[in-house]
Amino acid sequence: MEEITQYQDDLIRLFSRYGLQLGQGIMFLIIGNYIGNKLTKLIKVQIKKKSTNHSLIDFITSLTNIALKVIIFIGAIDMAGVETTSFVAMLGSAGLAIGLALQGSLANIAGGALLLTLRPFKKGDLIEANGHLGNVIEIGLFSTTIRTPRMRQVFLPNGGLAGGVIKNFSSEDLSRVDLPIGISYGANIKEARRVLMDVLNRDKRIIKQDGLPAVVVTNLGESSVDLEVRAFVSVNDYWDFRFETLEACKIALDQNDIEIPFPQRVLHLQREKESLPLELQEY
Repeated sequence: MEEITQYQDDLIRLFSRYGLQLGQGIMFLIIGNYIGNKLTKLIKVQIKKKSTNHSLIDFITSLTNIALKVIIFIGAIDMAGVETTSFVAMLGSAGLAIGLALQGSLANIAGGALLLTLRPFKKGDLIEANGHLGNVIEIGLFSTTIRTPRMRQVFLPNGGLAGGVIKNFSSEDLSRVDLPIGISYGANIKEARRVLMDVLNRDKRIIKQDGLPAVVVTNLGESSVDLEVRAFVSVNDYWDFRFETLEACKIALDQNDIEIPFPQRVLHLQREKESLPLELQEY
């Protein structure tokens, strides 16, 4: 009985000593979370007034919310009577260790923040980066997802993406299509140009600008005279125009008997008389 009374007295002393501080810490945590949530919503509303990039808005508000919760938690345990100096030092050491272990992931997060801020492309754009071509599906915090023309999803780490070369084919309304076509050396270049220009002039998708459409000679190759068909079209018509025009050019050249040569070499063999057998030299 005396032991129970002793425990009760100890509990009363502990409660009277730390109860008020504990209550203050709990109240600070509750009120701080309430104010933090309100502040996060206010920041989100203010950012929405200046930006329509939902990915950037979500990233900033999430980062703000996490930072506020960490500050509120440290303040709450401090008010509860817990020594926070060693706790903050321990938290800093843990953060340093985690940062060193997750260097690649942190680089991807930094790259994602840069992509969301600078916006070199947006969702739906056709881009080429890191050797991959496709339409942007999602810009995440760690990686960007694109869908290739073969309907494959490719996940590109944001760290390498932000530090590399990005080609955005959707940043302009127009795109120039370049189609290399070779003709034989015996073919008439002017006639080939006329045939190819007829194909281009019949296509209503072509937008005339900067002297295009045009057919130019780009190279005198080993087996062919290399021509290039150039034309501006809308970005949305790029692939259809490319495939259909390439086929139409081949058909038109065949109908006009203009040869598209395959790679070939001409060999000239010469043998000196002194290298022939003696009985053949007499002839």
